[in-house]
Amino acid sequence: MCGISGFIGKKKYFPNKKKIHECINLMKRRGPDNQSFKKIEKKISYLLCSSRLSIIDLNDRSNQPFEDDNGILVFNGEIYNYLEIKNELKKKGVKFKTNSDTEVLLKFLDYEGEENLFKLDGMWAFAYFSKRRNKLIISRDKFGEKPLFYYHNKKKKILFFGSNVNYIKKLSGEKIQVNENKILNFLKNNFRGVFFENTTFHKDIFFLNQGSNLIIDKNFSIKIKNYWNRSKYNPTIGNIKTASLKLNSVIKKEFLKSFRSDTKIAFLLSGGVDSSIIISSSKMIKNKKKFYSIKSKSKKYDESKNINILVNKYKIPHEYITINKRKNFKLLSDLINEIGFPLMSSTYLAYANLCKKIKKDKFKVLISGNGGDEIFSGYYAHHMSYLTSIEKDKDFKKKYNEWLINTKPYIRNLMLKNFDEYKRITKGKFPTQYEKDEYKKFFKKKIKIKQSDNTIYSRDKFINNLDKDLFEDSIPAQLHSIDNISMFYSIESRAPFLSKTLYDLRNKFKKDLFIRNGIAKFTLREAFKNKIPKKILFNREKTGFYLPLGETLDLEDKKILKLILNNQITKKFLKKDLIKKKILNKELNHQEEKFIFSLLNVSIFLKHNKALLFLIIKLI
Repeated sequence: MCGISGFIGKKKYFPNKKKIHECINLMKRRGPDNQSFKKIEKKISYLLCSSRLSIIDLNDRSNQPFEDDNGILVFNGEIYNYLEIKNELKKKGVKFKTNSDTEVLLKFLDYEGEENLFKLDGMWAFAYFSKRRNKLIISRDKFGEKPLFYYHNKKKKILFFGSNVNYIKKLSGEKIQVNENKILNFLKNNFRGVFFENTTFHKDIFFLNQGSNLIIDKNFSIKIKNYWNRSKYNPTIGNIKTASLKLNSVIKKEFLKSFRSDTKIAFLLSGGVDSSIIISSSKMIKNKKKFYSIKSKSKKYDESKNINILVNKYKIPHEYITINKRKNFKLLSDLINEIGFPLMSSTYLAYANLCKKIKKDKFKVLISGNGGDEIFSGYYAHHMSYLTSIEKDKDFKKKYNEWLINTKPYIRNLMLKNFDEYKRITKGKFPTQYEKDEYKKFFKKKIKIKQSDNTIYSRDKFINNLDKDLFEDSIPAQLHSIDNISMFYSIESRAPFLSKTLYDLRNKFKKDLFIRNGIAKFTLREAFKNKIPKKILFNREKTGFYLPLGETLDLEDKKILKLILNNQITKKFLKKDLIKKKILNKELNHQEEKFIFSLLNVSIFLKHNKALLFLIIKLI
């Protein structure tokens, strides 16, 4: 895990020493163990900057930029199958000088090229300069676990890139405006209004999409290509025993690779199925390890009973972390300033508190269960889209009654308790934006802004919903927050469920393997039924890793209220009196809490960026 940044373009625009060193200094959180850079001065010049967090091969010989006769690499992430790739390259006569996955990636690119990146398992954002072909390849992993941004000035023929938008701003020295459209989309649709396209909260700075390469040749010709053609949903496995055996086998193999580390490993522990599987799988590793949890004061979100069951069953070292909400406002401000982005949910303030303790305990790697719900259908909204997808089937009434009896009683979100209302709100077009009506009431008028283009991932409504959460809505927001907060504390986050092999296997499962008898993630539970305690295995209630806003922030703090009510966005677009009343009277429901937290984040973001907003959004 590292931080990367760089420049490509005409020599006269090359960043000066001051800008380079200021940028390198900013990158220390992502890589405190070593910082360095490499210049390549030609007609089109290159700058590659790196900051290293040592995880695999802790020796200085694996510091970056990493160079051989064929290329130069700066790399953020981990290649989980680097040992397997290394053995294949050795058979072809390739020699190695280190034990790092960085060198393996460099040699792979030297000999296999960027076209074969689909062979790699892991997470990455890298920039590779090929000496033989005189071109630069910038790449991002299949699921977008590692962030990668770029700024392209076509007129000047320059491009800057980085793991963080602030690296780009510092290295370029360009005055980059705030993206008003992005802010309003965030407030209108919460985190679902952020990652449906590759724009950011900064005008002219873009995400490189997951599973793609940005390639720049010696003439500064730029192409963006996908290297991973995702498998399509083609259900061929219908037998539950066959499916569960295959799933168990794949998870064990994939998780074992993702646990590779030369440092000790920390794990997030909730009381659900995904955490149970990770605990069970962690027995395969010899590293020193510890598990961490947050205990909510709210009965709705307190998972301590199930967590204690897991701790006692597996005899694992474990610790609960307490939240001091009065210190969280400053922490939130520091995070937004460091990341250059608002946080997507108040949950990530709790996550930041966990990371602070994990860093204090000197862990560098943190494993979470992110992705399990999105791949295997863990949310109540997935269940609703499942029902809409089978509405014309003969057994719909049976499946609906199973949901009515076994699932509905546990649902807290009123919009997900009413099947007909869910269909009305989503209208089959935006299956994941079922909460948007709750945010609408805070706006003075309708605002004409671009929103999700409703990308079709699958013709099947249910699978389409899963993939929309996986590649556009839920997971991108989670990964962006988790990676940036982890790196704020110099910790590498890993999500082993985000595996191409697991995704491909899931696409072979027939739909009734996902949900049976009103139980979500049915095959995943079945695959580990001999490992998971029955109380957790058959638990139909989805709690989720969440803390109410009142547990993470002191909303009675006058500074918070003032900041929310007096920023340019609130004054221009929002019903200030309604917001004030809701906060002071403590009348916020779950969706309203999410809106207020988003607005607070926007307010802090604008303050840090000292933005003079020229609001060009049309009012209708």
